[in-house]
Amino acid sequence: MRILTVDLENDLRSHKCKSIEVIVPKLLDFFDDNKITATFFTVSSLLEKYESEIKAIAKKHEIASHSHTHPWLNSHNAEYEIKTSKEKFSEYGIKCSGFRAPGAITTQNHFSLLKKYGYQYDSSLAHFFPGRYHHPNLPKKPFVNQGILEFPVPSFLPAINSSLSYLKLLHPLSKLFQRQYLFYLHPWEFLKKEDLPSGSLIKNLLKRNSGPTAWKIFQEHIGGSKWTSCQEWLKTSQLQNNNK
Repeated sequence: MRILTVDLENDLRSHKCKSIEVIVPKLLDFFDDNKITATFFTVSSLLEKYESEIKAIAKKHEIASHSHTHPWLNSHNAEYEIKTSKEKFSEYGIKCSGFRAPGAITTQNHFSLLKKYGYQYDSSLAHFFPGRYHHPNLPKKPFVNQGILEFPVPSFLPAINSSLSYLKLLHPLSKLFQRQYLFYLHPWEFLKKEDLPSGSLIKNLLKRNSGPTAWKIFQEHIGGSKWTSCQEWLKTSQLQNNNK
């Protein structure tokens, strides 16, 4: 049993979100066909324009928070982003138990803020990336931190997280990567290159093997495993603990 997560946000840090209109319906059909339940870590400000689309996702999958406006968190904005996102989902009648920080950047009081605003779990911590996060001793499986269950983002290799972004970037070498307990993707990764914004070197690298190639890489990687959401994993885990 592995956990599949989707970061639902604007396309490649732009102000557009064509992927929620073009890609998400295809992704939902694929999940239906393959009996997959996923967690969609969603930027709550998208509700203002895409309420019906997000509520359609919520009917079959879990909605969790990816902040309210998708900035990297710091001491000035973290409480606002964590608090407002939770309130916004509640306002729209959507249950939200989990949180994932944009860019895997967290503040020192991250877990106390999550606890303060009623989150049950988090999936923000990643092992290592120069200049962004440094958790070399991070457990490789879910663990409890200050009363919050953490789903740490696993790595294929040091500084290479278990994500579609790296599978695409390093393809075909990435065919050798082993599946981890958790995997994440962005719907915009399935858009054609011409539909994605250009600019920085990072943006251009993230466009590599987009479109149909991304679909192929994704399907090959997840095939043959059973995938579920964070919340469903929690239920199974609790049942297993109760049966011990």
